[in-house]
Amino acid sequence: MRIRKDAKGRWQLLQLPAAEAAFIALDPQTGAVRALVGGFDFWRNKYNHVTQAWRQPGSAFKPFIYSAALEKGFTPATIINDAPVVVDANMTGGQVWEPKNYDGKYEGPIRMRTALAKSKNMVSIRLLQAIGPQYAQDYIRRFGFTPERHPPYLTMALGAGSVTPWQMAQAYTVFANGGYRVEPVYILSVKDRDGNVLHEWRPSAPDDPVIDPRVAFLITDILSDNEARIPSFGPASALNIGRPAAAKTGTTTDFRDNWTVGYTPNLVVGVWVGNADNTPMVEVSGVSGAGPIWHEVMRRVLLGQPKLSFPVPDGLVRAEVCATSGLLPTVYCPKTRWDWFIEGTVPTEEDTFHRPYVIDRRTGLLADENTPLAEREERVYLVLPPEAQDWARRQGIPQPPVYVHVLAGEEAPVRLLSPDPYTIFRLTPLVPAETQRIRLRIVVPADAVRVIYRMDGEPVVESDAAPFEAWWVLSPGEHELSAEVTLRDGRVLEAEPIPFRVTEWAPPEERIASRAAQ
Repeated sequence: MRIRKDAKGRWQLLQLPAAEAAFIALDPQTGAVRALVGGFDFWRNKYNHVTQAWRQPGSAFKPFIYSAALEKGFTPATIINDAPVVVDANMTGGQVWEPKNYDGKYEGPIRMRTALAKSKNMVSIRLLQAIGPQYAQDYIRRFGFTPERHPPYLTMALGAGSVTPWQMAQAYTVFANGGYRVEPVYILSVKDRDGNVLHEWRPSAPDDPVIDPRVAFLITDILSDNEARIPSFGPASALNIGRPAAAKTGTTTDFRDNWTVGYTPNLVVGVWVGNADNTPMVEVSGVSGAGPIWHEVMRRVLLGQPKLSFPVPDGLVRAEVCATSGLLPTVYCPKTRWDWFIEGTVPTEEDTFHRPYVIDRRTGLLADENTPLAEREERVYLVLPPEAQDWARRQGIPQPPVYVHVLAGEEAPVRLLSPDPYTIFRLTPLVPAETQRIRLRIVVPADAVRVIYRMDGEPVVESDAAPFEAWWVLSPGEHELSAEVTLRDGRVLEAEPIPFRVTEWAPPEERIASRAAQ
């Protein structure tokens, strides 16, 4: 992408193939439209991209998923597993989906603050899984979005719905003004030719907030955390304008759209770059395409104005947490961070990720009563939750010689992770039956050598290699999944069964009538 002057001396932003751009600036306190550019040249293209273009928002939509999660009780320090996800067809509305992070890297357990700052796709998907796509679809109505354009599937987590730049800017005003929804206003006054005022707009007192003001602040605090986004964007990215400002970028598949939407307490600016005919651009992301435009607009408009900070609403407290686990730090936690919490959500549990064990230097095993004092050594291990142990294994993170549960005198852990209990899967006629599968996942001890999955008591698949995952083709009916785990010493452990249901596809009106009859 480059800039040049055309034959008339006007500056043009060039992208091969040629691209369009648009932006809108709003006062987040009143909704007054300060500027609106629907494209580069009205005479070249009269189509207004700000008000008329329905485009995918990509990662610029993630703050609304995070906001919904915070309203549900999550915190910026909540740990979510950033690891590959495979989503079955009924949760995408079509086919099995294997999304990836934008940079192709996975960080395992990660705090929500860091995940949003780094725009981790896997975390956004897992958050939407946890709160439910239907809840999220209902929630985004508060910001002025059209829920019908955001089907309640997990793809919503990555901004697969459709929005206009006008909607995006309006939605971000809710974060900028502390939780209130304002309608964009284009006409402030109307006068006749003699200067008599025929109409004059006056801002009205805001209604009740549409989201918790504390949640609005938490999203703002994350999106303005330059330190948190340095690993992905660098210290002097287009999102850093030299004053407190929150911003989020977005890039859609094949670089068809890219976005930067951001704000200060007194200005919201949304920028979109793409092609009117939806053809892909060439490796132009939100931070490299829309980002520089947003950066330049913000700096020019705010030049000479006071550097305003975002006000902190009542009901928030700061607390120190272990950076790895998001829990209260212990002496074994190597790094800590301070974070904001809604009152009542500060962690009460001490860090469980960093655990000390006394090792026998001679054997590398746990020390016992036969280990001389001179041969005892305390070592601290990173012991991650069951759902992250597969990631830890792949990263080569050393684990203690024996599982914690065994050390405590408990049985070794065995637990089915997916599908979720009581899930209802619906077959669809849109894709081949053999592709409509669910993934079977389980947590097992380190010394597991074989897993046999049973469906309704009958063995359906066997795995003898970690991570012991398998696939099962959906079949209509009420089902119960169980598993049998064999350990290296020959012991056999049973996992608690998981019930779920698979139904045939039916038209929406029939499903509604069926639910009403129940």
